[in-house]
Amino acid sequence: MSKQAMAPGSFGPVRQLGYVVEDLDRAVSAWSTQLGVGPWLFIRNIPLQCVYHGAPSQPLIDIALSYRDEVQIELIHQRNDAASPYRTALDVGRSGLHHTAFLCEHVEEQLARAATCGLQVVCDIQMPSGRYVYLQSPELGDQVYVELLEANAQMLGMFAQGIEAARSWDGQQVPTVIDFAAMQQG
Repeated sequence: MSKQAMAPGSFGPVRQLGYVVEDLDRAVSAWSTQLGVGPWLFIRNIPLQCVYHGAPSQPLIDIALSYRDEVQIELIHQRNDAASPYRTALDVGRSGLHHTAFLCEHVEEQLARAATCGLQVVCDIQMPSGRYVYLQSPELGDQVYVELLEANAQMLGMFAQGIEAARSWDGQQVPTVIDFAAMQQG
């Protein structure tokens, strides 16, 4: 197959835009008041189990999720110094758009396709909720990531619920907060 056939569009529609932020609460406030995005789901204290540039790492992150039409907006704040694609951005003082993500039913097949068009695995995250793989290419830039999200039943359900909640959001709902660490203890 040619590189043209392997263009990122072949992964399907963009389903998530991920942003690295310095202050999660401030970022959510800005997205809500300036762009009308909401309601938000906060998930705090997520210990990611990943392999970053071939080495195991455990970044601790807080995220906030909301939706604009069919696209999930993910705001990410890393709370520790573990090696990760988020820490790399924050260490150089760069916040903002971090990655573009696609839902994939067959991640391994998509990874093979990605490799044929020059995308390389940078970070592979294995979580109970699924697999998330960050890819990069020198041609796209050293701070540009493409993410493949495993399109399992849990992920698809989360998207469906979030999209529906955003359609009826009136700007008044208080964000939902889930503490991942507390869930693991209970």
